[in-house]
Amino acid sequence: MGYIMKQWKDDRILGWSGKVVGIFAFLLLLSANSVQVNAATIQGMQLLSESDGQRLNIAMDEAAEYQVFNLEGPTRLVLNFPGAAMAEGVDDIAGAGAVESVYPKRDSSGVRIEIALVKGAKYEIVEKGNDLQVSVTQVSSKPAGQSDGAVLQDITVKDKGNITELILHGRNMDSNHNALVTNGGKTMVVDFWGGSSSLPKEHYTYSAQRLNDVTVGSAEGRMRLVVSLRGGDSSHQIDADSNTMVLRIGQIDAKKSTAGLSVEAVDFQPDDRVAHLVIRTNEANPVVKLNDENGNVTLDIKNASLAPGQERSQDVSAFSGPVKQVDSYAVNRNVRIVARLRQKAEVSSFQNGNVLTLTLTPESLVASGKADAAARDEKAYTGQKVSFNYKDIDIRNALQLIAEMSELNIIMSDDVSGVLTMRLVDVPWDQALDLILQARGLGKEQSGNVIRIAPLGVLKADADARKLAKESAEDVAPLETEFVTLGYASVNDVQTILQGGSVATATTTDGATTTESTGGSGELKLLSSRGSILLDERSNTMIITDTRERLNNIKRLVAVIDKPTQQVLIEARIVEASDTFSRELGVRWGGNATKALNNNYTHNVYGAAGPNAALGGAAGNVVDLAAAGTGLGAVGYTLTKLGGNLNLNLELSAAEQNGDIKVVSSPRVFTSNLVPAKIEQDTQIPFLVTTVSAGGTTTATEMKSSLLSLKVTPQVTADKRIVMELTVNKDTPVPDAAGGPPSIDKKTVETKLLVNNGETVVLGGIYTQTESEQVNGVPLLKDIPLLGYLFKNKTITDNRNELLIFITPTIIGDELSTL
Repeated sequence: MGYIMKQWKDDRILGWSGKVVGIFAFLLLLSANSVQVNAATIQGMQLLSESDGQRLNIAMDEAAEYQVFNLEGPTRLVLNFPGAAMAEGVDDIAGAGAVESVYPKRDSSGVRIEIALVKGAKYEIVEKGNDLQVSVTQVSSKPAGQSDGAVLQDITVKDKGNITELILHGRNMDSNHNALVTNGGKTMVVDFWGGSSSLPKEHYTYSAQRLNDVTVGSAEGRMRLVVSLRGGDSSHQIDADSNTMVLRIGQIDAKKSTAGLSVEAVDFQPDDRVAHLVIRTNEANPVVKLNDENGNVTLDIKNASLAPGQERSQDVSAFSGPVKQVDSYAVNRNVRIVARLRQKAEVSSFQNGNVLTLTLTPESLVASGKADAAARDEKAYTGQKVSFNYKDIDIRNALQLIAEMSELNIIMSDDVSGVLTMRLVDVPWDQALDLILQARGLGKEQSGNVIRIAPLGVLKADADARKLAKESAEDVAPLETEFVTLGYASVNDVQTILQGGSVATATTTDGATTTESTGGSGELKLLSSRGSILLDERSNTMIITDTRERLNNIKRLVAVIDKPTQQVLIEARIVEASDTFSRELGVRWGGNATKALNNNYTHNVYGAAGPNAALGGAAGNVVDLAAAGTGLGAVGYTLTKLGGNLNLNLELSAAEQNGDIKVVSSPRVFTSNLVPAKIEQDTQIPFLVTTVSAGGTTTATEMKSSLLSLKVTPQVTADKRIVMELTVNKDTPVPDAAGGPPSIDKKTVETKLLVNNGETVVLGGIYTQTESEQVNGVPLLKDIPLLGYLFKNKTITDNRNELLIFITPTIIGDELSTL
């Protein structure tokens, strides 16, 4: 029975009719009675969205026999599993796209799974281990030229503030379509099933804020748009009606809804080593923002709420994919879904109406897939295999054999001649053709189903002749005149570019910004040798005369470079903080003693360290080490004997000083992208300069600058960050304690850094701390324990200074008219 099923499936893929399918199904039912059926259990079902349709995964605990029925009215696919069981929790699935719904049912004979399909859908069943995968794609059921799919007629790209709009004009633009964001948020793919394009070409290039180019193609009953996005905000939204589809990329505000956007389900669906997150909302095409950072994948759905029971954490570490946990919760007015990873993964998102699918593929699996694809793409030969074994066969006869095998028309020039010996076994005919041509130094040119074969030199000479003919055609093409008025760029700068030169900004020594022009190679000139250009600087208009093709290229260039320059505000804050502390302890003591030995002599002993009014001025101190700082406090004690022949004096003094100083300087400057800017404040300080010469000594006053300045050259990147070359200078005059001329304390930082828009960063800082302890006293005596305090003075100083420099760059958007 397994052989019959396999043969039936192979025949079905080849396109057997529904009647033959019914006959085989009947035979299978008859044979099922005599064959032992495996008692498999269906453990779960998952419906995943793919770029070309949907895939239904049916998980079973073991391989099982099954029967396939293709039914009409309505169109549906029925899978019958005789004798199989179904686990608890396997429920109906609401479909999207080619699959409308999936209904599993258990009865006494086994399990029956009915898949409702849209009309014209095709399916393929693949056995993967114990599981089954049913891939369903939708194609148009109408003949060529009568499709009711989308018809693309025009493309428009607009920048609106922080949003880029890609507007698709045509018919039936709200027909069945899918959107896929991949390549790390750098590529968006939009498929229109049954759609077609009536555009004159396939590739369009733009200079929009968030979009590079659009490529349009049609194949296999669908039209595909590949949109190359610039880095940055990955939020996007799709709106469509019968004549227009608008794709918005950037900082989008969600549209207000009367019922309110709700996230109905957040389901995790494993697929071997690949993980899928399927998010269903109650409305189509919500505004989503996808971020991949710090080992987590975060999806924000704007202006949405979670349905009851969906605010939860799902532990999925038991599965083999890259995700270990899925969290869904509310943040302000948004819904945030976080996939916590245990290994690095590549993320792609696929949006189809109200179903958004995130696919997380391990980077190791992606790398191996790319390596295999590169090996396949190195040179892929798909022709029918042939075998040749000839000795000294004429090359024309060999090529004639290739022509008969390939059913292509071959034209050979008279220069194709000679013989060759070859033995090729089971080699594709296109590879055999390449080998024969390489062996005889020949080349080929293909146009449709006609191949021209000639020596490589002949083909090169023909290509050069065609190039010369094209140049000659330009020499005789009629000249036309266009008036091009510029809004932002200078006509002199554009003229330099059109003539093959380059334009760059430069800063002179005095800080002024100038424009430098340099000549370029004639190969790069957009203006032909016959073309001419006149400038009207008053109206900023160019009068250009050249061929039509050259004029079109020039207008495309002007559309790219004639754009307003982005404005940047750079704010700096220079914070200086000083903390000073000093403490001084001192002592002063002395006295005198008088003794009369006889009537002729009197001995008088007194301190000589300094006068002391308390002692009558006749004597001083033995030790004079009093504190001398500000904020002085002193305590004195005097002992005098009656009669005045003995006097003692003791004075203890102390001084302490604290100081806190904070200086904040805040220079700010407003400039354009890539244009240097400088702002400074200058304080002039006079210094006396003495000059000694033969004629004598002269003294003059010279002024020195004490600057507070900010110099910056900003560059706005494509992802709205700012690269800055910065020089910040802060000079501070420092008075001289002795009354002499002041000194200048200079602090400067020069750096180049990358900063997010509106982010404040600390450029750097200088922290200094000065600690000192000074002891003055009488030698030897000051070192005596305890008693030594009467013979010394002690000063402690602790000063701290800190300098911090903060920088905040801000890109001024189009919506801001003033600062």
